[in-house]
Amino acid sequence: MTVTFKQFRIFILLCILAYVAADQYIAEQHAGSWADSLDVIIYPINGDTSPQSQKMIQSLTVENFSSINQFLKREAKRYGIHIDQLIKIHLAPTINKKPPPLPDIDSGMLNVMWWSLKMRWWAWYENTYKGQKDIRLFIEYYADEATNSHVSVGLQKGLLSLIKNYAGSDYIERNNVIIAHEMLHTLGATDKYNPDTLIPLFPDGYANPSLGIYQQQKQAEIMGGRILISEDIAIVPESLEFCIVGEKTAKEIGWIK
Repeated sequence: MTVTFKQFRIFILLCILAYVAADQYIAEQHAGSWADSLDVIIYPINGDTSPQSQKMIQSLTVENFSSINQFLKREAKRYGIHIDQLIKIHLAPTINKKPPPLPDIDSGMLNVMWWSLKMRWWAWYENTYKGQKDIRLFIEYYADEATNSHVSVGLQKGLLSLIKNYAGSDYIERNNVIIAHEMLHTLGATDKYNPDTLIPLFPDGYANPSLGIYQQQKQAEIMGGRILISEDIAIVPESLEFCIVGEKTAKEIGWIK
């Protein structure tokens, strides 16, 4: 039987997709067990091609992200998990090609699913890190805080996130709040805020729900994303020092069986 070039290309593509799916399945099983440290790879991307974003990327070190590990260690301990280093963060070489653009919010489920497939293929194809990978965080840096650079997404399928952060040393710890939030999405955590108002949902999106609904909070539940100030005002924490992992999130990521 004669095989055409087109058929051969389809066969190779199917083989690659099968390999990627199998590799991701193994990674998901390992990540959900919390048996040992997870290798988290950070891939910097110059989101707006600005000199300020490039300068930020060139100055990055693994130490810039250390508060994420400290936060997870502190919170896991409250749930009886005593791994000294839950994650090992590695910094990959910069990726120079932009990821697939996010679909519009109203574009429909099929478009979102198609974007997810394209993103997972892009992440595999553009990989610049050759070591062990459990979770991949693709971080685009933007110089202008007024842009839509706050729109980020985390995918449990594929254990990857596309995160958009602000370029500037003053934003490092605030950026780490966003990174931790999106990283926990890859491990099964769900959002606990109203997507229209960004106000945390009661009770699971509150750090201290015992105070009651719409009562001012001093901390943020990490998947609630914000510290509630009043019924219609909530602010992004300045650092992970002001965040906790709530009980429902702990169940979703496997800290509570």
